[in-house]
Amino acid sequence: MGRLAAHRPLLAVLACALLLRAALTPLYAYLPHGFTDEGFWKFWMQHIHDDGVLNIFRTTETDYVGYHWVLWLLSLVYDVIGGPYGNNSSPSLHILVKWPSIVFDMALIVAVWAATRTLLRREGLAPARADWYALVASVVVALHPAVVYDSAVWAQTDSAVAAAMLASVVLAARGRPGWAGAVWALGFMVKPHPIVVAPVVAALVLRRDGLAGALRSAGAAVVVALLVLTPWLVHGEAGRIAHVYRAVATADYGRLSSAAWNLWWPLDVARQPLPEDAPLGALPWLTYRTIGTLLSGAAALPAIALVWRAPRLREALIAASYLVLAFYMLPISTHERYMFPLLALLLPVALRERRWRALYCALSLTFTLNLLVSAPPIEAFRGRWVESPLSVAVACVNIALFFAGTALLLDELRTTRRRPLAGEPRQPPAAERQRADASALTSSP
Repeated sequence: MGRLAAHRPLLAVLACALLLRAALTPLYAYLPHGFTDEGFWKFWMQHIHDDGVLNIFRTTETDYVGYHWVLWLLSLVYDVIGGPYGNNSSPSLHILVKWPSIVFDMALIVAVWAATRTLLRREGLAPARADWYALVASVVVALHPAVVYDSAVWAQTDSAVAAAMLASVVLAARGRPGWAGAVWALGFMVKPHPIVVAPVVAALVLRRDGLAGALRSAGAAVVVALLVLTPWLVHGEAGRIAHVYRAVATADYGRLSSAAWNLWWPLDVARQPLPEDAPLGALPWLTYRTIGTLLSGAAALPAIALVWRAPRLREALIAASYLVLAFYMLPISTHERYMFPLLALLLPVALRERRWRALYCALSLTFTLNLLVSAPPIEAFRGRWVESPLSVAVACVNIALFFAGTALLLDELRTTRRRPLAGEPRQPPAAERQRADASALTSSP
């Protein structure tokens, strides 16, 4: 009972977040060309209802995997509620498909609260002060316009993925490689996006727990994946599932950017080149897709180096945040929502450090604008400003912010003291070295 009372402020934040999102569920997020993303949930639910969840890869061209178990549970609930599927689906189905996203938001709020609390206590902040910052972090996520809109209006699952990414980084930094791998795999089963932070998790586990820890982490990830996939594998769907993941990895939407206001967006709006076009005729193999891949790989190197040099939670959160930002900015055919996990990963650091807070606030603003313009809540605004001068201007701001974030990351790499590997002699902290040097000077003849 005392433990529950201690967490009463967090429970109040969760209750307020739940009420806010419940009030917004009647709204729609209108995509161009007459689509809504929740229409895909309804379509897949109908096929699960008609043909069974094990046949979903045979009867549809779905690009999701593990989330179909959630849709199966929703279909069972909707069977009790009653109502049609398809274009004439009932308002109850419109609201029902959003509740998993709202539940995922609650998980994300708790994950950010716990990550902030863990980080600041490890940084030496007094427990009461750390708990206060953790509560502030939970409020930020609970009320963040992009987080609220993504779930309560757009019915997306990004909070589930972000919570898994954040939790896996924290668990790896706390020396729990098995749990880190399991949670990471759970997020990967919802969407493949946790692959973005896999280098950070792997570097943490290897530096802190060695090869044995890496094997435990990988084994736990495999176990979780098998728990989710085994019914389909037994049903003979291995090839179809592999096709889904292969299609996601090589997605081609016929544009350099799929509505993400990133490095490619100004060029995309001006000329609309194809991903397989080569900007330099003399180098036909150097396509836009290849350039995006090379830039992404180059951007990942300093982030991995930072974690390898200092396998601590703060540096891991910074590195993971930067990898998410690079994933939004650099590859070809990225979506407007790909920056979402940064809102959770960077927040624990941004609350206490001004320069990261400035970057966090600026990216929060541009990202929220990207969401609202890409899928507005008013049907008359559908597609109106997607390729407007505003979108190009904000993309240019994002490019500048990406370079600023890169400069901050490189500065972190330059100034961070290397943590020794196991068995290496540890260097004393700088203050101790200075005292030792001063002592040596005063004792010299």
